[in-house]
Amino acid sequence: MLERVRSSTLLLVSPYEFQDSLYSELSAKPIVLEFDHERYISGENRTGIHNFAKHSFNLQVSDSIPVDRSIPDSKDPKCKNRIYSIPATYSVSVVISFYNEARSALLRTVVSILNRTPERLLKEIILVDDFSDNDKDGSELSSFPKVRIFRNNQRQGLTRSRIIGAQKSTGSHVIFLDSHCEVNADWLPPLLHTVYNHPKALVSPVIDIIDAETFQYKPSSGDLKGGFDWALNYRWQTVSQVEGKDPSESTFFKSPVIHGGLFLANKSWFNELGGLDKGLDIWGLENIEISIKTWLCGGEVLTVPCSRIGHVFRSRHPYSFPPNGSLSTYLGNSKRVAEAWLDEYKYQFYEVKPQAKHHAISSVEGILNLKRKLKCKPFQWYLDNVYPELKPMSKDIVAMGQLQQENLCLQSQNAKENKSTVALAACAASKSEQEWHFARSGELYQGKFCLTAKLNVKKPKIYLTKCSNNAKQKWSRRRRLLMLHGLCLENVMDTVVGQYYITLTPCRQKAFSQQWDFSMELQSWGDR
Repeated sequence: MLERVRSSTLLLVSPYEFQDSLYSELSAKPIVLEFDHERYISGENRTGIHNFAKHSFNLQVSDSIPVDRSIPDSKDPKCKNRIYSIPATYSVSVVISFYNEARSALLRTVVSILNRTPERLLKEIILVDDFSDNDKDGSELSSFPKVRIFRNNQRQGLTRSRIIGAQKSTGSHVIFLDSHCEVNADWLPPLLHTVYNHPKALVSPVIDIIDAETFQYKPSSGDLKGGFDWALNYRWQTVSQVEGKDPSESTFFKSPVIHGGLFLANKSWFNELGGLDKGLDIWGLENIEISIKTWLCGGEVLTVPCSRIGHVFRSRHPYSFPPNGSLSTYLGNSKRVAEAWLDEYKYQFYEVKPQAKHHAISSVEGILNLKRKLKCKPFQWYLDNVYPELKPMSKDIVAMGQLQQENLCLQSQNAKENKSTVALAACAASKSEQEWHFARSGELYQGKFCLTAKLNVKKPKIYLTKCSNNAKQKWSRRRRLLMLHGLCLENVMDTVVGQYYITLTPCRQKAFSQQWDFSMELQSWGDR
């Protein structure tokens, strides 16, 4: 057992931080602890490390400021007059995953939770060490009250480490925090009150900024919600006023995506939802994945302005992304979310991230089974009801994906001088040469190149060339026929050379060689 070392340091909160609370049982109490924090912090290895290089924030400043410092109460003053209904059975497990975190930042996170969380609500703080270089980064905090330490025997990444922490938790509710945070005064009751009234919600605090250079605590406006673009990059969105009310003064507001990875949930609902996706590697997309899943499968995502938590925002990730680096990891995680949740709109993702088509990911069949079990709504519902700001890149597309004749697909090939021939080939979902978009304007295209017909010859030739709004590129559809100038696209056998080729011939409704099916029909887009 770690020997507890006496220290003159008292981990205290200032009286103003709890004197105005409505109920004493929901007030944070000072923590007095024998712990030599200076020895613990100085035990971090700094050999040959530039000040910012190891953690992407100013380590010298982090080490020099008190681990139990006071921070400004950043919430709206009206929050102090609110009454929070929290059942006596509620308890919270705080799960914090960390990997090679600065000891001073990790310690400040834990101390702020102990100092500013009502004792009866805090069940435990679960620290999951994701195989840090020094196992004592976490183990030396085992003497803290309500702190439980678990260490992975190999690197698992943020998402799987959080899954481990949630599985170890024993509270009725679980909240995930990062390891470089500071919770603010009265941060927890507003979250629990909200989830009490909305038991199938993920609830998030407003995230204040802790400056990575100075560690100054900077209050946020409280009128931002989470979102993303079609590349599945996180984007902040401004919350519009509802009935003339400032969102920062609201009890809560809806958000398409949680802010980063800081959120609380009823544990039973979280488990029913399937929790976080264990197929996500190291870091990235876990907030978008769990948010989309929550909205589509019967829940909601809410931001609670009266709850505030400070977070150190860094300009880059200071840790490694095995085995292939951060870009590969993020691309794989993005593809996984697209394949699991975006339905036909995954082609919007592939339009801006074509390199993801060839990126290998583990099976998402388990998620698809969960969607069927929970009777989750389609992604179209999310766009219509939750995130209408996310507009498809083109309202003109009516069909897309592969253009098929049973197990064969139309494929561009033999590119030469901005022109490609086309032929049928075995269907392969990872081939960008088989991805087509059919526009309401009649263009059948791949990127900037359109399917074109050369008609003034005995055997019309079909090829792919640059789109030019030309009549030779204006196709139409009649049931399963693709037509141009009254002729139909057909796969024809050349009996002389014994090979098939693509051409235009008189239409024959029942001819199989003229039947074409897109893998994804998007007629509904025309109504948007």
